[in-house]
Amino acid sequence: MILVKKPPLIVTIGTALVLVSAGVLTYVGLRWRLTRAQGLPVGVRAVPQAAVAAVTLSTDTEQWQQLRQFGNPETQATFDAQLAEWRDRWLTQYNIAYAEDIAPWIDAEVTIAWVPESESVTGNESGTVSLGEQGRLLLVPIADPEAAQISAENLPLAAASDEPTEYRGVTLTPLTPTSGDENEALLMGLLGTQLIMVAEDENIAQQAIDAYKGGKNLADLAGYRRSFEHIGVPQAFGKVYLNVPAAAQLLAQSAQPALPAALLNSFQDSRGLAATMTLQSQGLQIASTSWFGPDSDRAYVDTNVPAQLPEYLPSDTLVMASGGNFQQFWQDLSDRQSWGALTALNPDNLALALQGSTGLTLEDDLLPWLGGEFALALMPPPSADSETEDSPTLPNPSLVVLAQVSDRPLAEQTFARLDEVVENRYRFTLTDEPAADVERVRWISPFESTMLARGWLESNIAFLTVGPDTDELIVPQPRRSLARSPLFQLTTGGAPYPNNGYFYVNLETLSQTENNLFLPDLSIENQGLLKAMQAIGVTATVVDEQRLRYDLYLALKRGNRPGPLPSSMSEPDSMEAEPSEQESPPEGEPPTEVEPAAPEAEAAPAE
Repeated sequence: MILVKKPPLIVTIGTALVLVSAGVLTYVGLRWRLTRAQGLPVGVRAVPQAAVAAVTLSTDTEQWQQLRQFGNPETQATFDAQLAEWRDRWLTQYNIAYAEDIAPWIDAEVTIAWVPESESVTGNESGTVSLGEQGRLLLVPIADPEAAQISAENLPLAAASDEPTEYRGVTLTPLTPTSGDENEALLMGLLGTQLIMVAEDENIAQQAIDAYKGGKNLADLAGYRRSFEHIGVPQAFGKVYLNVPAAAQLLAQSAQPALPAALLNSFQDSRGLAATMTLQSQGLQIASTSWFGPDSDRAYVDTNVPAQLPEYLPSDTLVMASGGNFQQFWQDLSDRQSWGALTALNPDNLALALQGSTGLTLEDDLLPWLGGEFALALMPPPSADSETEDSPTLPNPSLVVLAQVSDRPLAEQTFARLDEVVENRYRFTLTDEPAADVERVRWISPFESTMLARGWLESNIAFLTVGPDTDELIVPQPRRSLARSPLFQLTTGGAPYPNNGYFYVNLETLSQTENNLFLPDLSIENQGLLKAMQAIGVTATVVDEQRLRYDLYLALKRGNRPGPLPSSMSEPDSMEAEPSEQESPPEGEPPTEVEPAAPEAEAAPAE
């Protein structure tokens, strides 16, 4: 969550309740009901389309307890300390207790938006962005006005520094914190009958009121609404909206060194991204969609395919990235469009390097037959039995490339030219070594310091491996494939199928792997976080010409049963959680289904 040094927002909730009449219980407008029916967050009716981002979080304490169960003791203590800091900053110092003062009346979720303070910002649909300072906007739906009135009467209210003002029929009450700079007053107002608005300045408050009273708000944004047709889930823990062009511009303003203009321009067609985050028994599931604007002349090409290549990789694969069509992937990468523009790969440099080292051109010699599924994978390096103290074994790349070719005779011609290049130019020794009816040719460098292998796993599936004995990991076909790995199925099994490819990382095995050329040693501060995770799976799917979907599953280890949060940040010993009655699974085994423990203590949600 992005925080700036401004007064905490939650303090205004208690004061806002004085405006809620005890007799208002039922009336809600048509637009409010439509928002509920579509599964959109209630608060987005007051979020201007010019907002850079909006985050909606659940207020269900049981979900927060479930979230606190994930991780290891180290990450659990860090997360609990962060929750305690939020509680102390936003509640405790104002003598407000979430369970007693807020939980009885608050609705299922609250929304925080970051809105440009400049009035010159135009709506998201047009794609025009002019950004200055960002201000926060908090929107708190009321589920029980009568309970809210009772709570308001018992809360210690902050004093107002100025008299209330009015804008379009909404009373804006200025509020000051009980401590700190009194000039940093917040503005509170009641929108309709069941939505409390808190803004950091008058301009943002007026933008929210305009959006709520018929202006351009997120609920009216076509791409945002349509996203929930695909990713909307009941009882989601979090919902996120990102204004992609605005976020890219903010990144450019703060980036050092400056980002190239071509990179920024690549995001102008992508208008926004929406995501839902759901807590599962074994981790965190995130579904998201991005979309083009109505004036964009770009379109996604449907390259969704039933994935086959994970069947040919071993279950202990460390990292795997795949796609549905290499020709289309290279086209997108070359155009530096969409999310491919974020990669560090320069397609022009790669093509030149290929031509300089082999004499082959990508456009003429490879792309014509690379019209199918492709995959790039890193394997655990085979054990180095020959390593001695005097001649240590070099790091093994253990790299595997698989490709489903669309024209095998043309591919065979390319491989024949490659054989000639590595034999005559680089003095490699070529050996024809078929294995279990699999065609395989090995390229062995002088002094046997490097070994590559290429061949055919099936009539239309070609392979290339880099590293000593790496080919033996896939030839013959592994008995336990990646496609049937419990972790791979867990992290990708819930995504749409067919799809446009995967990105998969087995973090648990990765943390135990040594001697791989492409895997640098991790810093100590990152090792603790990675040890709390088992695997990450991302699945990409083309929804239609205008929309692209990403499904991410983060498999997390289960730690100790959460205990009470620290009573204050000055008592670090109290951060230790109670011992768990449910032991974590042994190292190297997938987690088992475990029902979330019943909440034992209050976990205040983060507004």
